[in-house]
Amino acid sequence: MIWLFLLAGVLNSGQPLLQPGDRVAIVGGTFVERMQDSGTFEAELQSRRPEWKLSFRNLGWSGDDVHGIARKRFDGPEEGYQRILADVETADPTVVLVAYGASEASDGAAAVERFEAGLMRLVGDLRSSGNKGRRVILVAPVATPGYRSAEYTKSVERIRAVIAKVAKQTDTPELAVDWKPSPGEVTHDGLVPNSVGYQTLATRLADRLVGPTGGAPRGGDGDRLAAAVVAKDELFFHRYRPQNETYLMLFRKHEQGNNAAEIPRFDPLIQAADGRIWATARALKTDR
Repeated sequence: MIWLFLLAGVLNSGQPLLQPGDRVAIVGGTFVERMQDSGTFEAELQSRRPEWKLSFRNLGWSGDDVHGIARKRFDGPEEGYQRILADVETADPTVVLVAYGASEASDGAAAVERFEAGLMRLVGDLRSSGNKGRRVILVAPVATPGYRSAEYTKSVERIRAVIAKVAKQTDTPELAVDWKPSPGEVTHDGLVPNSVGYQTLATRLADRLVGPTGGAPRGGDGDRLAAAVVAKDELFFHRYRPQNETYLMLFRKHEQGNNAAEIPRFDPLIQAADGRIWATARALKTDR
């Protein structure tokens, strides 16, 4: 079983990819969305640099691809793509971690053929919209044991090559780590890491993201930090993805659309949750 992340020239750079005060949006499909279940991925990064006051916003959407197909509502696929961009603007990040490719690799040759144009478009749009100094980092997953579609392994190799090409053409950094998880580090279906797996993955990626210092302890205080991350992620989920958005913003907004004014009220709650994460992470670092 292998999770592989493509390697770019940034591997030899001594500077972390993230900077103090960064707001990081993580966009992708099921792999990203499932990070919210445990909070261990972000907890590892926060515990290393609590003084940086990093903010993470999870924009994962199960089944999503680089074209935003899973995010479309009642119109065509283009609406799904525009939803990716709108979701990123809601997060207002300085950095976007883009983790697409897994869905395309399992959807057959046609999906793989469309991936390059979609990724090029997304990287360009992320840089040109919103914060003009926004940075983009590509993270590309490959073969996991739960996928059984025909030619999946070959499709993964093609996706990897496309990501390397786009990264070079757009001067976009990539993260890379070879990881062979144990059975205890993946979910029962083998499709994504479990909490232990996300912790392991974060430990391997954290050197490039925030530098080789510290790390989240397992159990006890580490669990409290992860729980604080989960609580924050839940608040942000309701902020950018309200369950009743058909009534709040779409074709039935004439019934309850006035309540959409309440959605931004999540913002101070999320900011306060960030503060609790930083405080917990600082306490962990002080205690070590």
